[in-house]
Amino acid sequence: MKNKKWLLIFIIAFPSFFWLILESSKINSKKLPHYGPKLVKEKNDTLYYRVTDRFYSGLSTPTLTTLSREKYPLYAIVFIQSKFRKDAYRLTGLWEYLNYKKDKVKHIPFILVTESENGSSQAYEELSKLSQSPNVHFYHWQKSGFDSLVKSYFEQKPYYIDYSFFMLVDANRNIRGYYDARYVSEMKRLIEEYQHLRLKEEKTLILKENEIRKEP
Repeated sequence: MKNKKWLLIFIIAFPSFFWLILESSKINSKKLPHYGPKLVKEKNDTLYYRVTDRFYSGLSTPTLTTLSREKYPLYAIVFIQSKFRKDAYRLTGLWEYLNYKKDKVKHIPFILVTESENGSSQAYEELSKLSQSPNVHFYHWQKSGFDSLVKSYFEQKPYYIDYSFFMLVDANRNIRGYYDARYVSEMKRLIEEYQHLRLKEEKTLILKENEIRKEP
């Protein structure tokens, strides 16, 4: 009986303690924005813009694949045009972390979407070394519709965003940040903000799982 009492106290107190750590963290001093168009339904009810999480996998027999919310609760995504396939400098920041600080990014799913045409993806061949990292995943989209797909992620984007930028997408498929992959400092910011969003999601999950409901 005594153990059950302590267990109940722990269940009640832990979410509050977790919330305190989250709210007092450095990253939480600035709220991460939601990018894209917003629809305000009521005073405290806003619908944020959502992006697609469906891309093609496999080149010989393309399959439209939805990114699993369980496997990809959050992800960082970048779109690579074929004309940029030799511009390795556009991913310099990611290269630096994967080669020298891989432990800091191994928990982050990086999605690289390339153009494909007639069952081939030129960009993939140039970037194939990145696929050796288990948290780097390649998908593709037909060249004819590639610009439309990218435009949906760039909807009402800041003016300076271009194809060198990763986008951080949360569990609700809202865009929460843009990061210039050419710079290590930008990748560092991506890592910090990814960790912050994961903490917030864990907090929400814990509160939901330990919610005390009244018996009907």
